[in-house]
Amino acid sequence: MNAPAVSLAPPESSPTRSVGATALAWWREYCHPDRGDASTRARLRRARSGLEVLAIPAAMVLARRLRASRSEDDATKAIELARVLAHVRAHTDRSPMQAAGWQRFPFDAAAELPPEQRPRLSEVRFRRLIRAERAGGELTDAFIRLVRLLDGEVHVPRLAESFWFWDVGDERVRRRWAFEYYAAGIAAPPDDATAIPAGHTDDEDSDA
Repeated sequence: MNAPAVSLAPPESSPTRSVGATALAWWREYCHPDRGDASTRARLRRARSGLEVLAIPAAMVLARRLRASRSEDDATKAIELARVLAHVRAHTDRSPMQAAGWQRFPFDAAAELPPEQRPRLSEVRFRRLIRAERAGGELTDAFIRLVRLLDGEVHVPRLAESFWFWDVGDERVRRRWAFEYYAAGIAAPPDDATAIPAGHTDDEDSDA
């Protein structure tokens, strides 16, 4: 299909949408396998650095929609998030760690859990992921590997929010991922709307 037109109009005057909802709308517009632009998606997937992404107009669209020009850190995050989202093939209803981790809490089982309830992401790789830092593209590479492990099927808003807020001071995202990885979500720290905004509304989450 033809590449979506890049709008140069000023941002809408309505309040900024959450990171998750913005990312989902952008992904559907530019990187969805059926609705998006195949050339843009391929260029983002081939990019190996934020510098390469700077020449891709769609990435600038995402940065602008996220109001990322207001800080250098946010601009970098937006550019790297575009790289991550380009590897998503389908938006699903499960968060990354719910899909990649244990399907049942492993430490109170009377017997070894069957293969289908064991994690797709090994504990060694999970520990490496949870320690990943944003500097040097380490976090971007870790998220891309995770998306590939999940065959490109992931909850786009939660993925985007987790990437965006990964290094907030209280490490809320990393703690939630740990609880979700071990299927211990009942004890997970509650979401804080100021740290990880609700990513979408029901109609935005629908892929109809």
